[in-house]
Amino acid sequence: MSTTQKPYHFLIRRAHSLLGLVPIGLFLTFHMVLNLSARGGPEVYDKVIATMQGFPGIFIIELVVIFIPIAVHAIYGTWVVYSGQSNVLRYKYARNWFYIIQRISGLYTLVFITIHVYLMRFSEANFAALSEFLRQPVGLVFYTLGVIFAIFHFVNGLWAFAITWGITIGPHSQKIWLYALVVVFILLSGIGLANISAFL
Repeated sequence: MSTTQKPYHFLIRRAHSLLGLVPIGLFLTFHMVLNLSARGGPEVYDKVIATMQGFPGIFIIELVVIFIPIAVHAIYGTWVVYSGQSNVLRYKYARNWFYIIQRISGLYTLVFITIHVYLMRFSEANFAALSEFLRQPVGLVFYTLGVIFAIFHFVNGLWAFAITWGITIGPHSQKIWLYALVVVFILLSGIGLANISAFL
């Protein structure tokens, strides 16, 4: 890479990591907590979804705050997957495996989000329809992997975010951050699996 490209690439990486946290990561967390309404049954969930869909200007908000950031993040992320080189077979360190899983989870999450948005936007977006989809073994596996991969991608991205932005620059701070992220992963995964189980 030439010296003229380095500042540009540096800024793109910063923007990519920032988009992964704000607004994508925050929306993921909000979306999962909101879906806990499914624990209250079909009527509660359908009412919450109808309220959200009836919010004034919701399409513009979703476009600017969710869809465009996800598209930008996904396009650059796909390029990173395509251009990156893994050394996991030569150096079997944990972070090398996380490097591979981060890219696999990113690609899977992109497919998952696309299908999820299609199901919720262009078909019946209600408790009964989602329940019917999740009661099929393929649907259940697809959604379970989608939720876990999305959470992993977000949490592992937070690890990289803290390093990229100079927040965790030493072994001690990185170790504390790792423990905190393990807690976040377990908590969000518990919420995500609770959401899925509510439809079963």
